[in-house]
Amino acid sequence: MKFLDYDSRRYFLFGIRFLFGLWLLWVGLYKWVAIGPNNFVGFITADFDKTWSPHILNVLLAWLILIAEPLLATLILIGWRARLVWTLTALLMFMLTFGQTLLMKPDVIANWQFTILALVCAALYHPHFGKSETGL
Repeated sequence: MKFLDYDSRRYFLFGIRFLFGLWLLWVGLYKWVAIGPNNFVGFITADFDKTWSPHILNVLLAWLILIAEPLLATLILIGWRARLVWTLTALLMFMLTFGQTLLMKPDVIANWQFTILALVCAALYHPHFGKSETGL
């Protein structure tokens, strides 16, 4: 239980890496296993084709979500290039927030929390943090 001796920053990053990483991995894998990739792409395109967004972009972004969520979650969990991965995760979360805004969904405000959380994690990791880039 060495992590209990970490300073506040390291403890937060350790905890959020584990919790957010597991959550994002579950969300990403759920789309592959329970929903199915073709069904998920169909759901996304059915909603977004009603907006000004072109169909091909909607298909590409749906596949981006399908691939990015489990990939970024795995990279978060293993701690590979933490600042880069958290930055990419913040961009993904922003894309998801923007998409909900485009659909005029009122619960979009909840998505901002994930964008900010990922950006805070990216900011807290820096090249001189600990002996390794993950600092753990």
